[in-house]
Amino acid sequence: MEDFSPKELKPRHAILSGKPGEASITILMRPFLRDQEIVDTSIRLDAIDLPSNLLKDLAGRSFEFPANPNAGYIDGSIYLGNAHHPIDVSSLHFSETRDGELTLIVKGVYVFDFEGLDSLGRAPFTLAAAVSSCAV
Repeated sequence: MEDFSPKELKPRHAILSGKPGEASITILMRPFLRDQEIVDTSIRLDAIDLPSNLLKDLAGRSFEFPANPNAGYIDGSIYLGNAHHPIDVSSLHFSETRDGELTLIVKGVYVFDFEGLDSLGRAPFTLAAAVSSCAV
């Protein structure tokens, strides 16, 4: 994945699961072509200290998090090039759209140099995707 660019990582949908204080978010990424193969991956965020797993309770709210290994960090990663690359998430914002849906805005840093994509180093990002919840 030598000619890979983090700009190729585009979200399509986020799914909130788990329970308050121990939530998880999976962000499904849009597939892209790399070296004649389709790359279909997702970002996995675990151990998220959110006060609720109900979207109605999170609408309009923002949450900030420290980087790994500080207490309260989000355990995040993305699988690319046969390796799990860490992600440091600094904030999550649940923004209500005009049609009453929610968009999740994630700010953070891809830590590509941890698992061999040294030329990419640490790449800051902001992603926005529609979010749904597994909570009933």
